[in-house]
Amino acid sequence: MRFAFLVVFAVAMGAVYQVHHYVIAQITSGEPRIALQQVPPLLSGPIDFSNFHVGLPIDGKEIARFNADNLASQIRDSNRRMQDMAAFTRNPTGSGWHGMPPR
Repeated sequence: MRFAFLVVFAVAMGAVYQVHHYVIAQITSGEPRIALQQVPPLLSGPIDFSNFHVGLPIDGKEIARFNADNLASQIRDSNRRMQDMAAFTRNPTGSGWHGMPPR
């Protein structure tokens, strides 16, 4: 019984050894492992990006208004911070801060 198991095990290990060497030979041969069919390209001409209309149309006046709003908000924030810093320098102990006002 043990001899039969040993023979079956030896045959299985021999098969694994042969498969291992076959795979190593195929990988190191440099040939493609899968034969891919050559297909013609999908696009035959240059791409024209002028025909793409993605998103909403952009209005120059709307962009200028948006930029002006952002600039005005930034100026307001900077002015408020400068006023807080001026109040801190006039009365550092009464402001409640332990350093310059936070941003």
